[in-house]
Amino acid sequence: MTEYQRYSGAGNTFIIVNNLDNNISDREETTLELMKIPGNDIFDGVIFVEDSTIADYHMNYYNRDGTGNALCGNGLRCTARYLEDNGITYRPSILIEAVSKIFSCSYTTGNRICVVFPPPGEIRLGFKLKLQFNEWWQDTPVNYVDIGSPHAAVFTCDIENPVINSLEEIPMNEWGRSLRMHKDLQPEGANAHFIKIISDNPGKIAIRSFERGVERETLACGTGAISTAIMSNLVKGVKAPVDVLTKSGETLTVSFNIKDNGIQNLTLTGNAVRF
Repeated sequence: MTEYQRYSGAGNTFIIVNNLDNNISDREETTLELMKIPGNDIFDGVIFVEDSTIADYHMNYYNRDGTGNALCGNGLRCTARYLEDNGITYRPSILIEAVSKIFSCSYTTGNRICVVFPPPGEIRLGFKLKLQFNEWWQDTPVNYVDIGSPHAAVFTCDIENPVINSLEEIPMNEWGRSLRMHKDLQPEGANAHFIKIISDNPGKIAIRSFERGVERETLACGTGAISTAIMSNLVKGVKAPVDVLTKSGETLTVSFNIKDNGIQNLTLTGNAVRF
């Protein structure tokens, strides 16, 4: 049986496998086998820690359905924590390769790790999609950010019927799947989020997330936190840094500056723990 350890990044849960010796070549099959083990249905994906020719280490992430080549913000922090926990590195910061990009990860106070991200590759704000909420169909403003993985989100205040007072009222696996699979977002689809603004200044939002590849609601989504924080700033004027309250009850902090109509100094900070 493949040996592994269990990690959580703000509630996003992962199996982490040491593949530094490159003994595992069929990662899709290994992922599916690991997910079949009793009790492993709680995990959102599998991380293979590998050597890199362009960075210190390589995070090779596979969703629980076996799809690979995915970027995972919470997974990057868990990879960094795994490397430290297992005595593979003791440096205060390391470079991790993922989806052919390099991410700088720094260990901060407590169990928190800060990851530097490149600017989004694509941002589309306020375009209308016809969505169904309970029995009501409506043209709803949707926002889209590609931060290495695609994310589409709706602000709860933009839903006319029914009026949403709390994120807990949302049937996430139904509404999230509908947005994630919307025909106008195909063929790739997108991770789907609903956002509730808690405070403009200081910036604080709450989100719920439905992740593609996992194909269900997750307790946290790191790249989703980044994307929704950017949307909240650009569309609703929420000040950065933005604290993002996830379904798990834990908070991720997204920091960035906007200069010359571009996003700079983009970071995601949150916890990562072995359990």
